[in-house]
Amino acid sequence: MSSKLRIAFIQSFLHWEEPEANRSLFDTLLPPPGTCDLVLLPEMFATGFSMNPELSRHSPDMVQWMQQRAVEGNYALAGSLPWLEKDKRYNRFFCCTPNQQQFTYDKRHLFAFAKEDQVFSPGNQGLCFEFRGWKMAAFVCYDLRFPVWMRRHAAFDYDLALVPANWPERRSEAWKALLKARAIENQSYVLGLNRVGYDGNGVLHSGDSLLFDGLGKTLAAARPFHTQTLSAVLSKETLEQQRRQFPFQNEADSFVLT
Repeated sequence: MSSKLRIAFIQSFLHWEEPEANRSLFDTLLPPPGTCDLVLLPEMFATGFSMNPELSRHSPDMVQWMQQRAVEGNYALAGSLPWLEKDKRYNRFFCCTPNQQQFTYDKRHLFAFAKEDQVFSPGNQGLCFEFRGWKMAAFVCYDLRFPVWMRRHAAFDYDLALVPANWPERRSEAWKALLKARAIENQSYVLGLNRVGYDGNGVLHSGDSLLFDGLGKTLAAARPFHTQTLSAVLSKETLEQQRRQFPFQNEADSFVLT
Protein backbone atom coordinates (compact mmCIF):
# COMPACT_ATOMS: atom_id res chain seq x y z
CA MET A 1 0.00 0.00 0.00
CA SER A 2 1.31 3.41 -0.93
CA SER A 3 0.22 6.99 -0.36
CA LYS A 4 1.43 7.73 -3.90
CA LEU A 5 0.01 6.41 -7.15
CA ARG A 6 1.96 6.69 -10.40
CA ILE A 7 -0.38 6.84 -13.36
CA ALA A 8 0.09 7.03 -17.12
CA PHE A 9 -2.54 7.67 -19.78
CA ILE A 10 -2.17 7.30 -23.51
CA GLN A 11 -3.96 9.76 -25.78
CA SER A 12 -3.79 8.31 -29.27
CA PHE A 13 -5.42 8.00 -32.66
CA LEU A 14 -7.06 4.63 -33.28
CA HIS A 15 -7.03 2.40 -36.35
CA TRP A 16 -10.66 2.00 -37.39
CA GLU A 17 -11.92 -1.56 -36.79
CA GLU A 18 -8.37 -2.98 -36.79
CA PRO A 19 -7.68 -4.65 -33.42
CA GLU A 20 -4.30 -6.09 -34.40
CA ALA A 21 -3.06 -2.74 -35.67
CA ASN A 22 -4.16 -1.04 -32.46
CA ARG A 23 -2.53 -3.70 -30.33
CA SER A 24 0.73 -3.12 -32.19
CA LEU A 25 0.29 0.63 -31.80
CA PHE A 26 -0.13 0.49 -28.04
CA ASP A 27 2.80 -1.90 -27.73
CA THR A 28 4.93 1.02 -28.92
CA LEU A 29 3.26 3.50 -26.54
CA LEU A 30 3.01 1.59 -23.25
CA PRO A 31 5.42 2.84 -20.56
CA PRO A 32 8.43 0.69 -19.60
CA PRO A 33 7.92 -1.98 -16.93
CA GLY A 34 8.00 -0.78 -13.35
CA THR A 35 7.66 2.92 -14.17
CA CYS A 36 4.03 3.35 -13.04
CA ASP A 37 1.18 1.69 -11.16
CA LEU A 38 -1.72 2.21 -13.57
CA VAL A 39 -2.01 2.79 -17.32
CA LEU A 40 -5.27 3.92 -18.96
CA LEU A 41 -6.18 3.40 -22.63
CA PRO A 42 -9.12 5.06 -24.48
CA GLU A 43 -12.67 3.80 -24.81
CA MET A 44 -12.92 0.96 -27.35
CA PHE A 45 -9.19 1.26 -27.89
CA ALA A 46 -9.01 -1.83 -30.11
CA THR A 47 -11.59 -0.80 -32.71
CA GLY A 48 -12.60 2.81 -32.37
CA PHE A 49 -16.19 3.73 -31.54
CA SER A 50 -17.66 1.36 -34.10
CA MET A 51 -21.16 -0.11 -33.94
CA ASN A 52 -20.10 -3.17 -35.97
CA PRO A 53 -21.36 -6.03 -33.76
CA GLU A 54 -18.89 -8.53 -35.20
CA LEU A 55 -15.90 -6.75 -33.69
CA SER A 56 -16.59 -8.16 -30.22
CA ARG A 57 -15.15 -11.50 -31.38
CA HIS A 58 -11.65 -9.99 -31.18
CA SER A 59 -12.00 -8.82 -27.58
CA PRO A 60 -11.04 -12.02 -25.71
CA ASP A 61 -7.65 -11.89 -27.42
CA MET A 62 -7.34 -8.21 -26.50
CA VAL A 63 -8.08 -8.95 -22.85
CA GLN A 64 -5.42 -11.66 -22.93
CA TRP A 65 -3.00 -9.08 -24.36
CA MET A 66 -3.95 -6.60 -21.63
CA GLN A 67 -3.36 -9.20 -18.95
CA GLN A 68 0.00 -10.17 -20.38
CA ARG A 69 1.18 -6.56 -20.61
CA ALA A 70 -0.01 -5.88 -17.06
CA VAL A 71 2.06 -8.77 -15.74
CA GLU A 72 5.10 -7.77 -17.80
CA GLY A 73 4.82 -4.10 -16.84
CA ASN A 74 3.95 -4.67 -13.18
CA TYR A 75 1.11 -2.18 -13.52
CA ALA A 76 -2.66 -2.28 -13.96
CA LEU A 77 -3.80 -1.76 -17.55
CA ALA A 78 -7.32 -0.46 -18.21
CA GLY A 79 -9.57 0.53 -21.12
CA SER A 80 -12.85 -0.52 -22.73
CA LEU A 81 -13.72 -3.09 -25.40
CA PRO A 82 -16.85 -4.34 -27.17
CA TRP A 83 -17.84 -7.54 -25.37
CA LEU A 84 -20.29 -10.35 -26.15
CA GLU A 85 -21.87 -12.26 -23.27
CA LYS A 86 -24.99 -14.45 -23.39
CA ASP A 87 -26.21 -12.96 -26.67
CA LYS A 88 -25.81 -9.40 -25.38
CA ARG A 89 -23.09 -6.95 -26.26
CA TYR A 90 -21.59 -4.47 -23.83
CA ASN A 91 -19.14 -1.60 -23.98
CA ARG A 92 -17.09 -3.14 -21.17
CA PHE A 93 -14.34 -1.49 -19.14
CA PHE A 94 -11.54 -3.88 -18.17
CA CYS A 95 -8.77 -3.37 -15.65
CA CYS A 96 -6.17 -6.12 -15.61
CA THR A 97 -3.67 -6.18 -12.74
CA PRO A 98 -0.17 -7.69 -12.41
CA ASN A 99 -1.49 -10.37 -10.03
CA GLN A 100 -3.99 -11.37 -12.75
CA GLN A 101 -7.09 -9.88 -11.19
CA GLN A 102 -9.64 -8.47 -13.63
CA PHE A 103 -12.16 -5.78 -12.75
CA THR A 104 -14.99 -5.03 -15.20
CA TYR A 105 -17.73 -2.45 -15.64
CA ASP A 106 -20.38 -2.26 -18.37
CA LYS A 107 -21.06 1.27 -19.62
CA ARG A 108 -24.30 2.47 -18.10
CA HIS A 109 -25.21 5.39 -20.35
CA LEU A 110 -25.26 4.47 -24.04
CA PHE A 111 -24.93 7.22 -26.62
CA ALA A 112 -28.20 6.94 -28.56
CA PHE A 113 -27.14 9.84 -30.80
CA ALA A 114 -24.63 7.41 -32.38
CA LYS A 115 -27.03 4.43 -32.08
CA GLU A 116 -24.88 2.80 -29.41
CA ASP A 117 -28.08 1.71 -27.66
CA GLN A 118 -29.09 -0.31 -30.74
CA VAL A 119 -25.98 -2.48 -30.55
CA PHE A 120 -25.01 -2.58 -26.88
CA SER A 121 -26.91 -3.25 -23.67
CA PRO A 122 -26.51 -0.89 -20.71
CA GLY A 123 -24.82 -1.97 -17.51
CA ASN A 124 -26.63 -1.62 -14.21
CA GLN A 125 -23.82 -2.03 -11.70
CA GLY A 126 -21.17 0.54 -10.82
CA LEU A 127 -17.58 -0.50 -10.21
CA CYS A 128 -15.34 0.52 -7.33
CA PHE A 129 -12.19 -1.51 -6.88
CA GLU A 130 -8.99 -1.23 -4.87
CA PHE A 131 -5.47 -1.47 -6.25
CA ARG A 132 -2.27 -0.76 -4.36
CA GLY A 133 -4.20 0.91 -1.56
CA TRP A 134 -6.19 3.23 -3.84
CA LYS A 135 -9.94 3.09 -4.37
CA MET A 136 -10.88 3.61 -8.02
CA ALA A 137 -14.17 3.91 -9.88
CA ALA A 138 -14.73 3.18 -13.56
CA PHE A 139 -16.92 5.14 -15.95
CA VAL A 140 -16.99 5.33 -19.75
CA CYS A 141 -17.35 8.46 -21.89
CA TYR A 142 -21.07 9.44 -21.95
CA ASP A 143 -21.37 8.49 -18.26
CA LEU A 144 -19.61 11.78 -17.62
CA ARG A 145 -22.82 13.72 -18.33
CA PHE A 146 -24.68 12.05 -15.46
CA PRO A 147 -23.51 13.29 -12.05
CA VAL A 148 -25.85 11.08 -10.04
CA TRP A 149 -24.27 7.96 -11.54
CA MET A 150 -20.77 9.25 -10.78
CA ARG A 151 -21.59 10.58 -7.34
CA ARG A 152 -19.17 9.54 -4.60
CA HIS A 153 -20.85 8.44 -1.37
CA ALA A 154 -20.29 6.07 1.55
CA ALA A 155 -21.33 2.97 -0.38
CA PHE A 156 -19.49 4.07 -3.53
CA ASP A 157 -16.32 5.69 -2.27
CA TYR A 158 -13.32 6.33 -4.48
CA ASP A 159 -10.09 8.31 -4.68
CA LEU A 160 -9.76 8.29 -8.46
CA ALA A 161 -12.38 8.23 -11.22
CA LEU A 162 -11.25 6.75 -14.54
CA VAL A 163 -13.08 7.97 -17.66
CA PRO A 164 -11.84 6.54 -20.98
CA ALA A 165 -13.65 8.13 -23.91
CA ASN A 166 -14.24 8.73 -27.61
CA TRP A 167 -15.57 12.27 -27.14
CA PRO A 168 -16.01 14.36 -30.35
CA GLU A 169 -14.05 17.58 -30.81
CA ARG A 170 -17.24 19.56 -31.51
CA ARG A 171 -18.23 19.06 -27.85
CA SER A 172 -14.76 19.41 -26.33
CA GLU A 173 -15.76 22.36 -24.14
CA ALA A 174 -18.43 20.22 -22.50
CA TRP A 175 -15.88 17.42 -22.00
CA LYS A 176 -13.44 19.69 -20.20
CA ALA A 177 -16.11 21.38 -18.09
CA LEU A 178 -17.77 18.13 -17.03
CA LEU A 179 -14.49 16.49 -16.01
CA LYS A 180 -13.64 19.44 -13.80
CA ALA A 181 -17.14 19.53 -12.33
CA ARG A 182 -17.06 15.82 -11.45
CA ALA A 183 -13.72 16.32 -9.68
CA ILE A 184 -14.95 19.29 -7.65
CA GLU A 185 -18.31 17.87 -6.64
CA ASN A 186 -16.89 14.47 -5.64
CA GLN A 187 -13.64 15.79 -4.15
CA SER A 188 -11.78 13.12 -6.07
CA TYR A 189 -9.05 12.84 -8.63
CA VAL A 190 -10.66 12.53 -12.07
CA LEU A 191 -8.78 11.29 -15.13
CA GLY A 192 -10.45 11.75 -18.50
CA LEU A 193 -8.67 10.08 -21.42
CA ASN A 194 -9.89 10.78 -24.94
CA ARG A 195 -8.71 9.67 -28.37
CA VAL A 196 -7.56 11.92 -31.21
CA GLY A 197 -8.13 12.03 -34.96
CA TYR A 198 -10.97 11.12 -37.30
CA ASP A 199 -12.85 7.88 -36.86
CA GLY A 200 -14.41 5.74 -39.59
CA ASN A 201 -17.57 7.85 -39.50
CA GLY A 202 -15.66 11.08 -40.14
CA VAL A 203 -16.02 12.29 -36.54
CA LEU A 204 -13.05 14.35 -35.34
CA HIS A 205 -11.63 13.92 -31.84
CA SER A 206 -9.30 16.47 -30.27
CA GLY A 207 -8.20 14.44 -27.26
CA ASP A 208 -8.02 17.16 -24.61
CA SER A 209 -7.24 14.47 -22.03
CA LEU A 210 -7.14 15.90 -18.52
CA LEU A 211 -6.34 15.02 -14.93
CA PHE A 212 -7.90 17.06 -12.10
CA ASP A 213 -7.43 16.95 -8.35
CA GLY A 214 -10.23 17.12 -5.78
CA LEU A 215 -10.33 20.92 -5.90
CA GLY A 216 -10.56 21.07 -9.68
CA LYS A 217 -6.91 21.98 -10.24
CA THR A 218 -5.45 20.73 -13.52
CA LEU A 219 -2.58 18.32 -12.82
CA ALA A 220 -1.96 17.18 -16.39
CA ALA A 221 -3.31 18.22 -19.79
CA ALA A 222 -2.57 16.60 -23.13
CA ARG A 223 -1.87 18.60 -26.28
CA PRO A 224 -4.97 18.62 -28.50
CA PHE A 225 -4.81 16.42 -31.63
CA HIS A 226 -1.50 14.81 -30.58
CA THR A 227 -0.67 11.23 -29.69
CA GLN A 228 0.93 11.56 -26.29
CA THR A 229 1.61 9.52 -23.16
CA LEU A 230 1.23 11.57 -20.00
CA SER A 231 2.17 10.66 -16.46
CA ALA A 232 1.49 12.00 -12.98
CA VAL A 233 1.96 11.04 -9.35
CA LEU A 234 -1.15 11.27 -7.18
CA SER A 235 -0.96 11.88 -3.42
CA LYS A 236 -3.42 10.21 -1.03
CA GLU A 237 -2.29 12.58 1.73
CA THR A 238 -3.11 15.64 -0.38
CA LEU A 239 -6.54 14.28 -1.26
CA GLU A 240 -7.39 13.44 2.34
CA GLN A 241 -6.18 16.86 3.49
CA GLN A 242 -8.45 18.56 0.94
CA ARG A 243 -11.42 16.52 2.16
CA ARG A 244 -10.70 17.32 5.81
CA GLN A 245 -10.23 21.02 5.09
CA PHE A 246 -13.43 21.22 3.03
CA PRO A 247 -15.81 18.50 4.36
CA PHE A 248 -18.52 19.29 1.83
CA GLN A 249 -19.67 15.67 1.62
CA ASN A 250 -21.11 16.01 5.14
CA GLU A 251 -23.82 18.27 3.74
CA ALA A 252 -24.61 16.13 0.69
CA ASP A 253 -28.22 15.18 -0.03
CA SER A 254 -29.25 11.59 0.61
CA PHE A 255 -31.09 9.63 -2.07
CA VAL A 256 -31.11 6.21 -3.70
CA LEU A 257 -30.50 5.63 -7.41
CA THR A 258 -32.96 3.17 -8.92
